[in-house]
Amino acid sequence: MPIPQDRLKPIVPLRLDRFRPPRIPGNRSVAVRLCWYVLDALILRNALLGLVPSRVKAALLRAFGARVGTGLVLKPRVSIKYPWFLEIGDHVWIGEGVWIDNHTTVRIGSHVCISQGACLFTGNHDWSDPAFAFFCKPIEIGDGAWITAFQKVPPGSVIPAHHALVDG
Repeated sequence: MPIPQDRLKPIVPLRLDRFRPPRIPGNRSVAVRLCWYVLDALILRNALLGLVPSRVKAALLRAFGARVGTGLVLKPRVSIKYPWFLEIGDHVWIGEGVWIDNHTTVRIGSHVCISQGACLFTGNHDWSDPAFAFFCKPIEIGDGAWITAFQKVPPGSVIPAHHALVDG
């Protein structure tokens, strides 16, 4: 099946040999990132070990620098890039298969539901730059917001309090 033309954009010819990995202010050492990646894979992203109680997962996130309120519900198969850039309010539900790809701050207010399969990403590459330069911008999700299933929340997004991000 062909891809609809409105989804295709012409870009400059890429020169990926010119790409330079970004420096991310506030990022942790390679050793800390490695430890986090292992724990993320074993506990958060794992279908079986992902069934450990949410309070244990919240404690793990806090141990790696996340600010996490009370009453977090964190389902299995969640992936969080860097917990030290994550702030979660009280009584937040994060559904199965959510990916928080945060190279900078993601602030999630209280009483927020992030439904299954949602993707929050703070970074991307500049498709108008032949060297494919990386950029990132924080995401802010207000109190009482709802990110419905399989939504993409791009860099710099602000979801106001008591609003839902839905299709169309």
